[in-house]
Amino acid sequence: MSRAGIFRVPHGIAVEMTERVYQLPSFNDVLEGEIFLQNLPSIVAARVLDPQPGERILDMCAAPGGKTTAIAILMKDKGEVVALDRSHNKVMDILKLAAEMDLNCIKAYKIDALKSVRKINEETNLGMEDNPNEAAETMAEDSDPCHAAHATIGATATDAGEDSSTTTIVQSDEQKPDSKRYVSKAELRKNLRRMKNGPGRNNYSGGRVEKSKGFLPNSFDRVLLDAPCSALGLRPRLFAGEETLESLKNHATYQRRMFDQAVKLVRPGGVILYSTCTINPGENEALHPKVGGPGIVGSWERSNKTYTEEWLTEQEAELVQRFDPSSSVDTIGFFIAKFEVGQKEG
Repeated sequence: MSRAGIFRVPHGIAVEMTERVYQLPSFNDVLEGEIFLQNLPSIVAARVLDPQPGERILDMCAAPGGKTTAIAILMKDKGEVVALDRSHNKVMDILKLAAEMDLNCIKAYKIDALKSVRKINEETNLGMEDNPNEAAETMAEDSDPCHAAHATIGATATDAGEDSSTTTIVQSDEQKPDSKRYVSKAELRKNLRRMKNGPGRNNYSGGRVEKSKGFLPNSFDRVLLDAPCSALGLRPRLFAGEETLESLKNHATYQRRMFDQAVKLVRPGGVILYSTCTINPGENEALHPKVGGPGIVGSWERSNKTYTEEWLTEQEAELVQRFDPSSSVDTIGFFIAKFEVGQKEG
């Protein structure tokens, strides 16, 4: 349930904070554009990626933009940082943060990271681009369960030389209710859930973002994949009990699919930085042998049956960075692994 949904529910258990552990003032609107609070592991992740001025960097799951802006700062705002998220509102947040930090090398696009590799025309070996003169129309969902708002999409193609993405400008128009439109029970239920849980990724908060069709293979020097995960390393973690063994395995499958996209997008000799905010080894160390490395034997128990998977050797385990939330360092749980990409076949 979202924060908005929690405050709409009239019953439940609440906790009142009577005394803070640390007497720190709020940083809201303090030194705006000059300071950005971030967990230590997130700072380390950007440093380990080691972006260089003039390079082209991809942040595949960029929202809310903390690592994106950290990368741009390390590059001295020289080069290009491409930030992706599939949520319109989250892309807006990234752009807003970049503007606050006065960073000009950041470009944010709305796209599902699983579709970030542009499809290639087999005959011409060129990316498939939209006609820049075409105009399309789409629907932006409204919070009113009985009406929908229209959004106009004007398609514009960017220069396919330096920027290998094909983009579409998306902007929400004023809400125009349909006069007579049948509303199904399924749609009513969907809108009621949206009202309870707050705005989803299709409910736009206003403004416009660029919608990408994907990027050409081998078009980035470095890729940061801060993958969606079970988030078991976050503190406090109030909903950890909702995770099951099956859901943890599903997270890992999803992450490997995203990693495959990252491998295609980075150039030979480039770097992939993989990170999560979970302590589940199935989403962390277990990824390494899936992408071509040797390992030792780890075990999972499932349905009273035990099977084995190849994980990391002791020597390999020394090459990754794991933050334990119970350690004396006093950080969230986090995992960082850096991969150097060799020559690719074909």
